[in-house]
Formats: sequence, structure tokens, C-alpha cells
Amino acid sequence: MTEAAREGVARIATVFNYLLDNRHPQERGPYSIPEIAAGTGVSESTLKGMKAGGNDNPKINTLIAVAKFFDVPPDVWVTDKPLAEVLVDRDLHNAMRDAGIEAIALRSKDLNATNRKLVADMITVARKSQGLEPEEPSSP
Repeated sequence: MTEAAREGVARIATVFNYLLDNRHPQERGPYSIPEIAAGTGVSESTLKGMKAGGNDNPKINTLIAVAKFFDVPPDVWVTDKPLAEVLVDRDLHNAMRDAGIEAIALRSKDLNATNRKLVADMITVARKSQGLEPEEPSSP
């Protein structure tokens, strides 16, 4: 196996293991290989190979199906961007789909720095009033 192929296999294993450990509903633990297989149509043996770094040539349809299962962009497997940055971008995109959030962002765009801080402070107060953390935890 070439050095580039080894790097690709390692990237797939790293990404897949990160997704397993971190991309699941808060109220439950990580998805199992059988759950992912059932949700994607990808065989358990293929998924186990991806997890262990033993699958050196997964099909593009496999990578797309697994990415879709975890709600991440398919290029997560091959991008040069740090994984945390890719996932933050995706989570931000998903949050912005909420029309209320998008409207707040669009209405805030022309505010000066002082007024943007005022809006951010008001959001912190609103979050606290609901018993939420002052800020959303960021992805690693």
C-alpha cells in the first residue's frame, strides 16, 4: 500500500471513530455498528473495516451513506480542513436553517460592534432564563 493510501485509510478510520464517539443524540450513547448498518444499508463487515482502518478502498456510496447517517457533509472523509472545523460548519449550517435564527443573524449584520455585543448579551440572558448554558458547547 502506498503512503497516500495509508493516509487515506487512517483518515477514514479517524473520522469514522470520531463520528461514532461524538455524533449521536445527547440522550443516548454512541450508535452501534449494527444500528449504522441498518440505517445505511452498508454491511457490518465494511463498517468494522472502516472503524479498524482495514478498509483501504471503500466505495463512494458507502462513504456518502455513512456521512448522511451522521448528518455530516460527504467531503468529511477527504477534506484538508480539521474535522472539528468541518463539523462546526455543518452544525452552524443546520442551526441557521431555523428561520428564527437566520432572521436574527440577518437583522444583526449591519450593527456596530457595541450593538452586536448587546445582542449577544441578551441571548446569554435568555439562555440562562431557560436554564441553558450561557453558550453552546463547541465541537472538539
